[in-house]
Amino acid sequence: MKNIYWKIFVILISFLFVLNVGTAIAGDTIKIGVIAPFKTSSGESLLNAAKMAAEDINAKGGIMGKKIELVLANTEYKPEKGSMGYKKLVLQDKCDVVFGTCSSGVAKSVMDQMARYKRLFISTGAASEALAAQYNSDREKYQYWFRVMHQSGDLSLAIHDFIYNLPVKKMGAKRMAIMAENALWTRGMVKAAEKFFKDHGLEVVYSEFFDTETKDFTPIFTKIIKNKADFIYEISAHVDGAIYIKQWYDLKGAMIGGVSGTGASDRYWKDCGSKAVGETLIAMGSFRVALTPKSIDFYDRYVAKFKEAPGYPTGYTYDAFHIYKAAVEKTKTTDSKALVPIIEKTDYTGVVGRWVFTDLHNTRYGEGYRQLPMVQWRKDGSRKVVWPKNLATGEFLLPPWK
Repeated sequence: MKNIYWKIFVILISFLFVLNVGTAIAGDTIKIGVIAPFKTSSGESLLNAAKMAAEDINAKGGIMGKKIELVLANTEYKPEKGSMGYKKLVLQDKCDVVFGTCSSGVAKSVMDQMARYKRLFISTGAASEALAAQYNSDREKYQYWFRVMHQSGDLSLAIHDFIYNLPVKKMGAKRMAIMAENALWTRGMVKAAEKFFKDHGLEVVYSEFFDTETKDFTPIFTKIIKNKADFIYEISAHVDGAIYIKQWYDLKGAMIGGVSGTGASDRYWKDCGSKAVGETLIAMGSFRVALTPKSIDFYDRYVAKFKEAPGYPTGYTYDAFHIYKAAVEKTKTTDSKALVPIIEKTDYTGVVGRWVFTDLHNTRYGEGYRQLPMVQWRKDGSRKVVWPKNLATGEFLLPPWK
């Protein structure tokens, strides 16, 4: 009799295991949700990367023999749209994981839905440290969030290093201006920049947040010129940088550089009427440089497929798909709870860099992990890496009128 009970017990346990794990990988496909702001430069580059990753993985047999099926949702850069999109993807579309967002505000809103529905959310386009702080506020509740992307702090480290070594030490800049869009992800960067400049004996003669709906930047540049700034530190992602860089060029402004989400794409040169010459921007994984042995091949294939250069979330999104694939194949399940400790132990070299997670579900930054090159636009519409030295392909140049 005991043997019969034991056999029944084993059968029940096996059934529950199959119910919990097997159903997660049942069917012909693994559904993956992607949320992004459609019909924007950043959003389309994220979506393109997801499509390319799915195609590449499917061409090699998929994940555990299952083909990836993508399901998309539009955030419109609005937190409420992002959270609704995530909810639809996991409840209605039955997606096993959700990737994306190009906004920290949207990502923060999605994290609240994620905590409720307990389905993996891998952010590949949101930089704010506030996301890691939210995870850290309740690690059990927010355990399903990971960031496969840079943080605002990574951007700050790379850009400060560039500014101090080239505009300051090489070109003699002493008076600094900061213009940043008013967004969650920019606030810490502005604060860090003001401190960095002060600590290095540089004078901040102008520092201002501008509304993301701003179209006329002439008053801002007029103030910067009046205050005799030597360098303008720009920080934008939601704003079309082509709008203000045209006005900067027409006013013959000071050296300019920093972050521009739209400035990373090939279309930017055409959109700004070739007026970005001399602008230096952080590449954020979107430039043809050998960050890893996989980088240049990926870049060339992307350009051949989509007829434009990758945007800032492109390499991050592509690598995130492969990190997820490796974790699923290691655990033999798409169950989010089971995948969390496996993803935490990731050590994967992708097209952007080597991905190793910290205890805050961010990833390590610096030589040996990930680097963020600074790229300068030239007169002919080409771009050269000017910093760091180990990746440089050209010299840093002043704007044509300097």
